[in-house]
Amino acid sequence: MNPSNPTPETPPEPLVPHAEIKASLLLLAIAGLICAFVLYVMAARGLFEETQALTLLSDDSEGVIPGMNLTFSGFPIGRVRRVELAPDGNVRILIDVLRKDAEWLRSTSIFTMERSLVGETKIRAFSGILTDPPLEEGAERTLLRGDASEQIPQVMSAMRSLLENLQQMTTNDSPMNASLSGLQSITERMRGPHGALAGLLGSEENAKKLIGTLDRTNTLLAKADTRLFGSAGVMDESQAAIRQLHGLLNETRQSLQKVDVLLIDAQAIASNTKTATTDLVSLRREVDHSLRKASQLIDEINRKWPFTHDTEIKLP
Repeated sequence: MNPSNPTPETPPEPLVPHAEIKASLLLLAIAGLICAFVLYVMAARGLFEETQALTLLSDDSEGVIPGMNLTFSGFPIGRVRRVELAPDGNVRILIDVLRKDAEWLRSTSIFTMERSLVGETKIRAFSGILTDPPLEEGAERTLLRGDASEQIPQVMSAMRSLLENLQQMTTNDSPMNASLSGLQSITERMRGPHGALAGLLGSEENAKKLIGTLDRTNTLLAKADTRLFGSAGVMDESQAAIRQLHGLLNETRQSLQKVDVLLIDAQAIASNTKTATTDLVSLRREVDHSLRKASQLIDEINRKWPFTHDTEIKLP
C-alpha cells in the first residue's frame, strides 16, 4: 500500500496591528467628513448668517413651500421659513431676510407672488425709492398675486364675446353687410363714364345734368367776360364816358371860378353893376350848358353800366 500524500497546511493570515483602532479612526473620519459637508451646506445656504423676520400675508399659498427664495432684481435675499394659516383664514408666509441684504427693502417696498403656466412660483420684492426708511424688523406686508392661470377664464369669456360679435357682424342682414352692399353699388357706379361724379350723385343721368349745367354756366361766364372786359365792351365805354365827364367837370369848375371873380368885381365896383350883370347872365348860360352835358353823360353811363343802379355824382 502506498502511503497517502499529506495535506499541506494553510499558513495563518498575518494579523493587522491595531486593526480595531484603525477601523474606529476611519469611521470617525467618515463621520467628520459628513458633518463637515452638512455644516458647509448649511453655511452655504446662510443658516448661520443673521436674518431679519418678514411676514407676508396672502389669501392663497399654492406653490409656496419652505425654502423658496425671496428675490430682489433677480438675486435671492431671503428664504421662506414657514407657511402657516392665520386665524382669519389668510395665509402667513414667514420669511427670513439676510441682514446684509435687508438694506434693499424699504418701508414702501411691495412684494408679489407670480405664477406662470409653466415653471415654479416666484416671490419678488420691488423697491421704487431706495432713499425711503428701511423696512422694520418683523414687518408684515400684503403679498400681491399675479396668477396667469386665473386670467384664462376671462380670456375665454372675452374670446367668446368676440366670436359672437363677429358672427353677428357677418350675418346676411347685418349693418356691415348692408354698408358693404351700398359701397359695392357706389363702386359700380364709379366705373361708368362719369367716374366718381356718378357715384356721388347716384346715377349717370344726374351726372350728365350737372355737367350740362356747368357747361352752360361756363358759356354764360365767357359771354359776360367778353361783354364786360372785351374790346369795345362795357368797361371800355364806361372808361371813355368817365373821361368825358371828367373833362366836363373841369369846364364847369373853370366857369364857376369865373363867376366868383365876377362876383368879387360886382361887389367892389357898384358903378359897373349893369355890365357885371350882363356878364353873369352869359356865364350862367355856360354853366347850365355844362351841367346839361354832364347830366346827359351820367344818364349814358347808367344805361351802359349794368351793375350800378343808383349812381350819384355831386358837382362842386
